[in-house]
Amino acid sequence: MNSTSNPERKQEIIAYILLILTAVIWGGTWPLGRWLVSEEVGGSTIPPLMIATIRYFGVIIDFFLILKYQEGTLNFRFAKKNWKILTFMGLTSVTIYQAGYLIGEIFTAASDASILVTTNAIWVVILSSTFLKTEFFTWKKGVGTLLAFIAVITVVGFSPNVDVSNRILGDILILIAAFAYAIYTVTSRYFLNKTQNNFKSFQPSSLWIITWVSFFGFLTTTPIALLISPEFLNPLEYFTIPARIWIGIAYLAFLSTIGAYTFYLEGVKRLGASRAAIFQTLVPLFGIIFSAIFLQEQFDIFIYPFALLLVILGITLVNRDKSQKRREKFSKSENK
Repeated sequence: MNSTSNPERKQEIIAYILLILTAVIWGGTWPLGRWLVSEEVGGSTIPPLMIATIRYFGVIIDFFLILKYQEGTLNFRFAKKNWKILTFMGLTSVTIYQAGYLIGEIFTAASDASILVTTNAIWVVILSSTFLKTEFFTWKKGVGTLLAFIAVITVVGFSPNVDVSNRILGDILILIAAFAYAIYTVTSRYFLNKTQNNFKSFQPSSLWIITWVSFFGFLTTTPIALLISPEFLNPLEYFTIPARIWIGIAYLAFLSTIGAYTFYLEGVKRLGASRAAIFQTLVPLFGIIFSAIFLQEQFDIFIYPFALLLVILGITLVNRDKSQKRREKFSKSENK
């Protein structure tokens, strides 16, 4: 009994450590993002979409190397065959999300942004119930959605961090980013369902999808970034970028995108997707804490804990509903 339970317990502890570390890293992206894009906070900077372009240039190189090493092939033919849906996923998860995230943080507080972006989990519920035949809108999902929207109203209406250039505009841009990422999430589920139903088709892994989505996202972001900032067509312009910007981009590219994503996948492998997803609710908590420590943003002892609690309850209800449906489906198959 002990010989089997101890290894399982060890796997769980490793998963907890990896997932908490992931939440810490992702939580740090919010104050870092504001520090990078806001001249008032961090100093001289470069246009937000150029930050995203440089970030994903490094990301796709590393992801392709990791994919080739782990799976032995990039499966270019399958990517070429599905380039339209992959481009759409890249447009939503990279171009629009990064624009909303980075431009939004020019105008609003990092603490606000870190909470508002978590609404993407609720947008996923609404979109999945509308467009995916495998998902249904239940009363638990309805209550979870309502709680999340109350959290949004609380943050937008009563945030203590009012000393920003345009909080309402910034909050709206962050919500657009969250909605765009929800569209990507639902599209990726549709894509996976479609390939899994075709047993003769190549079955893409999570790593394969994030690699090619990042690549196509880079392709859709770069022309827009260079159109807005044509001076960066000159290679010498990159030597004028402040060192702090390079350090921040390195954090976002290698620690946040590649490192934390790898940690998260390992956590999911050991703990399961539903249980691992709950750890994402820690991201805004660390985002608020780090914003207060490093950016000296105000921390309201009522507003932020209340909004965070509502978001956590909402996401927990949604995930519990999914877990219950899986258990019921499993028990029915066992009884047959």
